[in-house]
Parts: sequence; structure tokens; C-alpha cells
Amino acid sequence: MAVFEPAKYIEAEIKEYEGHPLINALPRINSPKDTAELIRRIPVVSPEEVALPAYIRRHAMLRIMDGFLYPTRAHLQLEQTISSMIRQGYLSRNIANKSYQETLNRTEKLIDDSRNAGNEALVSSVIGCSGAGKSTAVEAVLSGYSQVIMHSSFQHIQIVWLKVECPYDASVKSLCINFFRALDEALDNNGLYEKQYVKPRANAEMLLGDFARIAALHSIGLLVIDEIQHLERSRSSNVSDRILRFFVQLTNTIKLPILFVGTPKAYELFSPSMRSARRASQFGSINWNRFNTTDKSGKGSDWDRFFAQLWKLQWFKSPQPLTEEVKTLFWDYSQGIAHVAVTLFYLCQTRAVTVGREVISRDLVGIVFNEELHMIKPMIRALQSGLDSEIQEYDDLEIPRASIVQSASVHSPLNENAMPDGNNEYDCPDQTKLSKLVNMLEQAGIGEDIAPSVAEQALLERPDATLFQLLAHINNLQESEPAPSVKEKKKVVKLEPKYVENDLRLMRSNQSGNYETMKSEGVILKLSDYL
Repeated sequence: MAVFEPAKYIEAEIKEYEGHPLINALPRINSPKDTAELIRRIPVVSPEEVALPAYIRRHAMLRIMDGFLYPTRAHLQLEQTISSMIRQGYLSRNIANKSYQETLNRTEKLIDDSRNAGNEALVSSVIGCSGAGKSTAVEAVLSGYSQVIMHSSFQHIQIVWLKVECPYDASVKSLCINFFRALDEALDNNGLYEKQYVKPRANAEMLLGDFARIAALHSIGLLVIDEIQHLERSRSSNVSDRILRFFVQLTNTIKLPILFVGTPKAYELFSPSMRSARRASQFGSINWNRFNTTDKSGKGSDWDRFFAQLWKLQWFKSPQPLTEEVKTLFWDYSQGIAHVAVTLFYLCQTRAVTVGREVISRDLVGIVFNEELHMIKPMIRALQSGLDSEIQEYDDLEIPRASIVQSASVHSPLNENAMPDGNNEYDCPDQTKLSKLVNMLEQAGIGEDIAPSVAEQALLERPDATLFQLLAHINNLQESEPAPSVKEKKKVVKLEPKYVENDLRLMRSNQSGNYETMKSEGVILKLSDYL
């Protein structure tokens, strides 16, 4: 049974908000400082955990993936946009007025009245490459609002926000199913709405009509449509255009603000279907860019501040100081994409404690990236090129979390006795271990084109071995390689024929010919004797 937050009304902060229960039940408008404190999520690294064995510390390191969010100017802009959209959308939906019921009645005409979408659509968008942290940021901002509020004096259940994922198949039915499921989850009503409205005979128009009516009934303050770029898949069938027109009509009819979240592919949808670019940016379309290294304030770039905070999350026994070289190195490999940088840092740290050398070196970062994040190497190379033609080829930089955790676990030692003592020669003072091993392999006759790959593989398999042990390991691998088998030619056994009496095969003659020979032997029948 769901327990809804009881409405607690505050004094209106501006005149327009006076006498609006749906607005006055919301928390106070945040200052930039309040927003930063709301969004900021920094995991705790306790001294007690640092003293734990490596195989336990690796579990604590998962907080880097799950619990780190550093607020930036883009987060502040997003919070202000969402705050304004929710409140502006509620201005014409006052449950204390009699006109509120009239607004509910107008939803019945929503689908029929599709010729004029109007110019007052309460729509905005957050567009950026996958992995940049858009959805995480939106969820962090929405966490500052109670999702469901009960207005007992009005017998009204208010849903402040609802986040719906655009279906992968971009169909109207799938979108409506996702909407009703999200609604059922928010209200904890055991799938009531999905069972009631999603039926085999329900067509698209019926579902969209129910969608609009239920959204108005529960006074949804903000509808977030995530992964909006999926609609691009149905452009040829005009389904995407129909859905986008429906959203605009929804905002015009019941004043429901809609926030689209997606990748740059979504830009191709907005211009033709929304009829005007401002329909996707009335509250300021937010381009969720990658971190940049430009210092405009004199206090360091966004990347500098972000990575400095991330770098503090070390479960090393002796924390490694941050250097410009390391900062630049991670920028090169992540190209300023937050999710990639966080993932790479987590994987490097788990690998370092696993092999017993608690240092994140240049070689380690390169090996981890090439081994664990090889699936996004083409995308990163495209970003490094700076060419729009190449960047547009790769729209998705998402890295599945399950594969990250599993990948980090592969290199875990079986037990504590298998852990190196930390005195191995992973990083040489004058020349890295990898470079030395490559040189030794080339001198031993390994081609310079494959020597680096062989050396990297050996280091991954035997990270605690010395250079000579690594050479022996590689040599053993070479010796154990099975030689390519040579197919033996099958011996053809010559069979001796078994002749019988009066065998025709023995009647062949090169002198008189086969016919004459067979005739003389009486084998050929004389037809003249029977005429």
C-alpha cells in the first residue's frame, strides 16, 4: 500500500503563486547553493576501509560508479529550468478553482483538435551524447521533489513528476504502456492503469486519449520523456510526427510541461515535427556538452574541478597525488565524457589494488582502456578527430554497468595469498616495464608490429612477474602452441579384380576388336538363326 506525502503548504514566494495548492505544496525555490548541495554526491572513503584487504576494498570502490555526482553550471541551469516548468505549468491548473474541472473536460477533445498546435507549448529539451550524464542529472534534480503528494482537503492525488522512457520500437502503444507502467509504479497500485487501459482492442487514438485524461486527472507537474531519439526510427511511417504533435497538444490543452532528454539524433525530429525550433526550447534547450578544458573563470575549467574531486576517491593505502599529466591523460581517453572518465578511473583503481601495485600509471590506464573499454575506442577516436562527419557516426557511448563490474572481477585473485606484496617491478623508474619488455621482445626476434600486443597480454596475464619471468612466460606460450597439422594423403589401395568364368572383361582384344572376339566366343546372339 502506497503512503503518499501529505501536502504541506508554504507561503507563496511570488504573487502569481498565491492560492495555488499544487504550487504551494512544492518545496521552496532553490538557490544555486541549495541546488549544488542537493545534487552533490560524494562517496565517503574512510581510513578503516583503506586498511581492508584488496578484495574487500574493491567492493567499496563501486561507490565511484553508483554514488558520485559533481554539480556543474549545467546542473544549476537544469534545476532552474525544471523548477520553472513545473510551477508555470500549474498556474492554469488550480484545484481550488471551479475551472479546474473544465480543464479536465477539455482533454476529451485533445485528439480531435489537432490542426492547431498553438505557440505556447511548455516544452524544453536536454540534448547530449550518451554517457554525458543527462539522465542522471535529471533524476538528481527530480529527487528534490516528492513524487506523489496527497491533498486531503481536495481529495486529490498530485504527481509532481513522471519519467517515461521512449520505447525502442517508437510505437504509440509501447509509449502508452511505458506511461501507464510508470504511473502504476509511482502510485504503487499493482498495475491498475495498465490493466484497465492496455487491452488487445485498444487502438492508438484510444490509448493517447486515456494518456491525456489520466495525466490531467493526477495533475502531473512535469513529464520527462527519456531517450527521445528512439522516435527517429519511425520517421518514415510518420509515427514520430504523430507522437510529437500529441505532446504539443498535451501541453496546450492541459498545460503539462514536457522535458525531452536524448542524444543529438533528436535534433532531426524537432525541427520538422515541432513546426518551430522554439517549441523544443521555450524554457531554454540545454545542450549537455562534454566537459571542456577552457578556464573562463580563472578558477579552473569544469574538467579540472570535476576530475580533482573524482581523483580524491582513492582506496589506496597511500593516496596518489593528482598531476597535470594524469589529468590530461584521462581527458585524452575520456574526451570529457563524465561516464567514461568515472568508469575508467574505477577500473584502473580496481586493477591497481588487484595486482598489488597501488599506482595509476600511464601504462596501466592505457592497458585498462584497451582491454576493458575497447567497445568505445572508435567513438573516442572520432571525438579526438574533432570531425563532425565522424562524430555523427557514433551516437551512443553508453557502457553497460554489468559488464564493467564483471570485467573488473575477472582480474581478482583467488585468495589473499595470491596477492603480490607490492614490491614487483610494475613501473620502472627510468623506463616503464612495458617499454622494456617490448624492447627485449624485439631483440629476441619478435616483430615490432606485434611486440607491444604480446607484451601487453603478458603483463595482463602475469602482472606480478619480473621481466625475465615474463619472457619465460611468453616463450612457454610459444612452445606450447600446437604446430599446424599437415593432412596426410590417404593411401589408395589398388584392388585386384575377381574374374569369373567367361568374364566379359577378359574378352578384350586390341587386334580383332572386341565385337569379333565376343562373336567368336559365342557370346553374341545371331538373330538370323531365329528369322
